[in-house]
Amino acid sequence: MDDTRTLSQRCGIDCDAALHRPRNTGEALRCMRKQLEVFYGANDNRAIFLRAYHVMTTQVNAAVHGGNVDFEEPIFFDPGWVDRLAGRFARLYFQSLQKPVCDAWARAYTQASNSGSSVLQNMLLGINAHINFDLALGIHEVLQEEGDTDDLELMARRKFDHDQMNNVLMRCNPKIQEVLTREFGGGARLFSGLFGMLDELLTVAGLRYYRDRVWCNTLGLLSARTPEEHAKVRLRLNWESLQTAEFLIEGSWLNEAVFLFDRALRRRSFRGRFQPDADRDVRAGGRVGHQLQRAF
Repeated sequence: MDDTRTLSQRCGIDCDAALHRPRNTGEALRCMRKQLEVFYGANDNRAIFLRAYHVMTTQVNAAVHGGNVDFEEPIFFDPGWVDRLAGRFARLYFQSLQKPVCDAWARAYTQASNSGSSVLQNMLLGINAHINFDLALGIHEVLQEEGDTDDLELMARRKFDHDQMNNVLMRCNPKIQEVLTREFGGGARLFSGLFGMLDELLTVAGLRYYRDRVWCNTLGLLSARTPEEHAKVRLRLNWESLQTAEFLIEGSWLNEAVFLFDRALRRRSFRGRFQPDADRDVRAGGRVGHQLQRAF
């Protein structure tokens, strides 16, 4: 098995080109660091989601390869598949930077062009587009390429690993709040402290719901028999992700109040060089072993 440190030092063959094409978590981290250096230097708000995504991918890398304080050994049936899948997800994200592939990404980038926009809103818009549009496409592509769909037992194993990822992502929440507040300002940590366990409950419930939707949409793509049927599924992905984006931008008075407060606490400039956390600092806290999803 490849060493985590080695993976994090290397990148896909096109890392120096305009479009990054990572093949696994290590290559994805290398590409993300390079893109973050560009975003930080330009004071580009697209850095906000990518910085959160970098924290998530760092944790996925640790969960895949084990050997750190959070994950003493891999928690997946097939860590290699998860590693490749995470690389494909990152590739789809980098494609969206060249040209938004759905309306949700277009809305997220339009909002990011506003220099005074909310840190929390920028992060949530990116997470929405990535989870509700990119993920089903990425899983479908990898399953098809690797010929997994004809083996029901293997598909069940893939679903288990997909669900195990919820553990990893849920545990990233405190670290993401810490990093975004430190580097961009905003009220993420303040809101988390105010709501206490409710913050964790909402995070777990949201992840489980939307990632279950991802698997359902993946099955929809797999069941499509013609290009026209495939286009129908993509159209639904576009519509569903756009509805969430519009709610985050034009939603209730509570949305506006939260994002207004968050904007008041954000930094107006984060110019400077991107500094990734040291290995010892990139952790969610506490080991997980092989525990399954939280019951709530």
